[in-house]
Amino acid sequence: MHLFNVVWEGFVTGMALSLMLGTVFFSLLRNSLQYGYKSGFYIASGVIVCDVIFISLALLSEGFAIFLKTYQSQISIVGGSMLVIMGTIMIIKSNPKIEEGKLMGEEKRSAWLFFMNGFLLNLLNPINFFSWLAISAMLTIRFNYTLHDKTYFFLASLCAIFLVEILVAFGASKVKQWITPKVLKRVNQISGLIFIGIGIKLTLVFIFP
Repeated sequence: MHLFNVVWEGFVTGMALSLMLGTVFFSLLRNSLQYGYKSGFYIASGVIVCDVIFISLALLSEGFAIFLKTYQSQISIVGGSMLVIMGTIMIIKSNPKIEEGKLMGEEKRSAWLFFMNGFLLNLLNPINFFSWLAISAMLTIRFNYTLHDKTYFFLASLCAIFLVEILVAFGASKVKQWITPKVLKRVNQISGLIFIGIGIKLTLVFIFP
C-alpha cells in the first residue's frame, strides 16, 4: 500500500506540474499544430531528459544545488533574457508557413531540433530545477521518504508529465484541420507573449526582489 501511495502521489504531482501553462505547454501546442504530433513527442522527450538530469542532481548533488542557489539571480536573468528574445522572435515570425492550397503544410524539421527545443526551454527556467529540489526536500523532511521511495515517486511524476504532454500534442494535431492561418498566427503570438512574460518575471524578480 505504501508503494502504491508513493507512485500515486508522484503521478498526481507530475500531472499538476505538466498542466502549468508555461513555455513548454505553448511550445507543444504551436509546434503540434504546425508540424504534427511527432514534433510534440520529441519536445516532450527533451523535457523529460532535462527533468531526469534535474532530479538526479536534486537527489545526488548537494554541491550543484548550492552552486545554483548561490548564482540563482544570474542564472535567472540570463534564462529570462533568452526567453524574452525567443518570445519576441515568435511574435515577429508569427505568420505560419503554409503551402498554397493546404491548410497546414507538411514541412519537415529535424527531430533533434524539436528535442533540443523542449530540453532548452526546460533548462532555461531555473524554477524547474528548484521545484524538483523543493519536492525532494519535502519528501524527505515531511514524509520521511527514503531514496528508494523518492525514486518511484519521481519515476511516476515523469511518466505523468510525458503522458500529459503527448496527449496535448496529439490533441492539437487532431484539430489542426479546423485551425485557420489566422488562428495559428494568434497561437504563435500568444505563445510569444507567454515566453516574454515568464522571461520578464524571471528577470525582474531578482533585479527588484
